[in-house]
Amino acid sequence: MNMIPDIMLRALCWTLLHSLWQGLILAVLAGTILVLTKKASASLRYNLLCCGLILFLATSGATFYLQLQAAAGNSQGPVYHPAGPVTGGAADHPGNDPAVNVVQSSTHLVRDAIESLVQYFNTHAALIVLIWFMVFLARFVRLLSALVYAQRIRYYQTKPAPAQWQERLDQLMHKLRISRPVVLLESTLIKVPVVVGFLKPAVLVPIGMLAQLPADQVESILLHELAHIRRRDYLFNLVQHIVDTLFFFNPALLWISSLIRAERENCCDDIAIRETRSRRQLIEALVSFHEYRQREGEFAVAFAGSKENQVVKRVKRIVHKTNHSLNAGERAVLMGVLLVLCAAFVTIRHSRKPESVKTTIITPAVTTATPPVVRQKTARRPAPAADTTIKGVNKPANHQPKPAPPDVTNGGSSTDEPADTTGASYLGYRNISLDKLIQMKEHGVTADFILSFRKMGYPHITPDQAIQLRDHGVTVEYIQSLVSMGYQPIALDQATELRDHGVTTDFISRLNELGFSHLSLEKAQMLRDHGVTAEYISACKKRFGKLFELNDYIKLREAGINPTE
Repeated sequence: MNMIPDIMLRALCWTLLHSLWQGLILAVLAGTILVLTKKASASLRYNLLCCGLILFLATSGATFYLQLQAAAGNSQGPVYHPAGPVTGGAADHPGNDPAVNVVQSSTHLVRDAIESLVQYFNTHAALIVLIWFMVFLARFVRLLSALVYAQRIRYYQTKPAPAQWQERLDQLMHKLRISRPVVLLESTLIKVPVVVGFLKPAVLVPIGMLAQLPADQVESILLHELAHIRRRDYLFNLVQHIVDTLFFFNPALLWISSLIRAERENCCDDIAIRETRSRRQLIEALVSFHEYRQREGEFAVAFAGSKENQVVKRVKRIVHKTNHSLNAGERAVLMGVLLVLCAAFVTIRHSRKPESVKTTIITPAVTTATPPVVRQKTARRPAPAADTTIKGVNKPANHQPKPAPPDVTNGGSSTDEPADTTGASYLGYRNISLDKLIQMKEHGVTADFILSFRKMGYPHITPDQAIQLRDHGVTVEYIQSLVSMGYQPIALDQATELRDHGVTTDFISRLNELGFSHLSLEKAQMLRDHGVTAEYISACKKRFGKLFELNDYIKLREAGINPTE
């Protein structure tokens, strides 16, 4: 995975994760199709489900492209912040209404949970992709072996069918308007009739079946298999297995794929019934093979299917002349999925800041609204008693001058005070202690410093994080310099660690100039720890005459090799 750029790994990781909810939406759509087309033709249902599968693939491809563009730095600010940046609006600062406090606290919890998950997946993107790739590779090898086996059963232990049956097959091909040559073979390796091959298709039947079954049943079976050839089902069946291998972890997609296979068999049944004009012949043929199991490989399209339940459903469909709809369990699951999707949409929707709230509701909190602010001096101590009486008469309480709202342009402080931690009480920190305010003041954490990180896209920066960033010299400009080079998103703890190890854009740029592009931050930190600099690499190139891998330079440093000596 070290050969793959980090932005590629993150884009692939998020594409796989997004495919889960995209598959759920497709499953709800497929369930709706089954309910609304209960009396429609099987071909219509099959085409609609196939269009849904193709739409899913297109959506996944578009998702990968968008994630790749975002990770490459074409978007503004950090890429993965579903809750959006916090701008200090009224929604961040509950008032005196307990119900509002509960709702807003829940919103903060949801946003924190979402951001924690986002940061976790960004951090472990390489591990997630590695696990996916290992399982995918194993399933892909199995898929190739099944494809090889499907070709093997065509040429191994097979013999041509009697001449009269090959002639009958040619007549049925003429009725179905199939121009490609199709051979009829008897095989000792299969238990049910199958179709193998796309360019040179062949119909394989179990040895002895042509002699033991009535001719009308054999004719129904051959028509069913020829319908697969006419419809080119072998090719789309292969595409389905590739999609199932790529998205093996997506239960919704696997369920839809099973629906497509069932409708494919129904389509071929309809063609066989239409040509023979006898439902009884096909039903008897299905019943004759219902005890067998599919043992001939995944790429052979079998007549009787692989499960007895599928055969029973096909017989019921032919008898009752109606398509199958959702059973009670499938309806319950799809309703649950629909409720979960709606709840997730509403939750994420409410976790964002409505623009109208930011600009119309005025609270003592810091806000990004831009109306003029009335500035006046605020008293932090009670006024002397002499100032509150006139000839022994106390002034009413409502005559006391009220403190003006904080000036956002000045970091949340009044005009007679510098923009420092005196404005921290207006930054949304609930129940902040005086000791913490003093500590922030001692470490030089100002309101402007915290607001700059919030505007950068770190809405939940804590006072302790602000102190740590200040102590380690991490500024917004430092993070922006890394983001401008395509490294995003960057967690605050990671930025602190990079700063401590001396990883700068100049250090990375000089390595890029030497030919080491797509350098990850982790690798840059490792190089910095071992003292591998651009000067050291240039000196090694001058002495040894070529460039090595970055890990080789680390080994040279550990061995104490100095190219200038």
